[in-house]
Amino acid sequence: MKKVVLVLDGVVAKTFLDSVLEKYFSNNLYVVIVKDPSMIPEKIPSAFHFYHFDFTSAFHLNQTFEEHRGNELSDVFLIIEDPAQKRAVFDICRKICKEARFVTFASGFDEEYLTHKNERTIFIDDSDVVAGQFISRLPNVPIIPRGFGLGKGEIMEVGVPFGSAFAYRHIGSIQQKNYKIIGLYRQNKLLLSTFSLVIQPQDIVLVAGDPKTLTNIYKQIKSDIGQFPSPFGRDIHVYVDMLLQKPNVLFADIEQAIFFHNLIRSTKLFVNVLNPSNFDMIYAIKEICAHDPSIVLNFDYQNLSFAQKLQNDSAKKIGLIVVGKEIFSSRTNRKVLFKTASPVLKTGSLSLKEAKTSVVVVNEEMNEGENISSVIFDVAIQTKMDIQVYDFEPDAHHQDAILKNYEALGRGFGKKVQIIKSTIKNPIFHLNDFNEAVLHFLPFEERMVHSKAFALFSTKTEHVALLLNKHPQMLVPIG
Repeated sequence: MKKVVLVLDGVVAKTFLDSVLEKYFSNNLYVVIVKDPSMIPEKIPSAFHFYHFDFTSAFHLNQTFEEHRGNELSDVFLIIEDPAQKRAVFDICRKICKEARFVTFASGFDEEYLTHKNERTIFIDDSDVVAGQFISRLPNVPIIPRGFGLGKGEIMEVGVPFGSAFAYRHIGSIQQKNYKIIGLYRQNKLLLSTFSLVIQPQDIVLVAGDPKTLTNIYKQIKSDIGQFPSPFGRDIHVYVDMLLQKPNVLFADIEQAIFFHNLIRSTKLFVNVLNPSNFDMIYAIKEICAHDPSIVLNFDYQNLSFAQKLQNDSAKKIGLIVVGKEIFSSRTNRKVLFKTASPVLKTGSLSLKEAKTSVVVVNEEMNEGENISSVIFDVAIQTKMDIQVYDFEPDAHHQDAILKNYEALGRGFGKKVQIIKSTIKNPIFHLNDFNEAVLHFLPFEERMVHSKAFALFSTKTEHVALLLNKHPQMLVPIG
């Protein structure tokens, strides 16, 4: 996990910070240093650390950098309006953090700075950026896209890290819906996309397509397998309700959340207790959570509804939300869960602690769901679960492309995948036949927030499966 330092001041810096806060990649940690306290947001995501002081002070900068020596300080961004202050901060930070990459505007630096820069320093020419925006609006002039094509995010370059779900895979084996892999850069050469071209770690993949889809693809490529709940977030939030749930069910949900938190690479587990009304249960919950400093216990005495509490919490980008069927059954609650764009773990009557197998039922509409397969492998690898892929097609027209995708991922990560094709046995019956708990993975689609009556008349397995409460279910956002 890399740590990025942002030293910010001025209008451009404020716009940049707002964009980072909205779209930040949660596998990074951000240290933000500002002189103006108004730049600090009211709600600070857990991946951010804000500091307010005069950043031209070498003493304060030294203290701040020293405090974060435990993590790799990979990049330092300097966006400061005053040229003299920018040069001073650059010189101080360069002495403190010699191995970091520095990114700043070229204005204010003399020719000696710009001529003798090294590969770890990037000076952005202010005038080039502004001129490029004007040129792009001239009629009948061909333009080479800068960074993100037309500026809407329809063209994107993404570096492939080691451990990525896209590494060591043939481009032809990757399902590409609403986007295409055009090619990749390797050792400063452009290789155009072919079916057999294998993506390697440290390649830069060039993709084009729907901006919303590409944002999702970016997260998938950048997310190392074994990092879940990243890239969705870093923390787990479990919600229980003393008025809605029986005591044994409430405690079981908390224990399953703690169990899962200990297995995966989450930073903190937030245990949120709604409608705390039983003192014996309150003391018991405190006792369960007291032995682990990574568990944060919140008793909501404001009588907020689940929807209100989750809306407040989701400002910090939750990595995984854990709820019981009692909370999930409400249509209002499902709506707010869907809006968070976070994975949701719905507990079942069988405990997640007993699950040894993860199961996914495929269908023809899952071609765009690259991220559900990467999440399944990530969770299965961290929890040491087996993976079973079930393909039910009465007409025997099985989803071979999707099945090959899972087999390719299995080979790439050394994980055996059991493929089951059936023309007879409905997936609902197949899931019910498991006597021991399995972790059932489903894509979290907008139609799932509709009333239960909709699910009863739906022909899609995942909609009907929502009515099942036997096994724990992981709903993964795909949009």
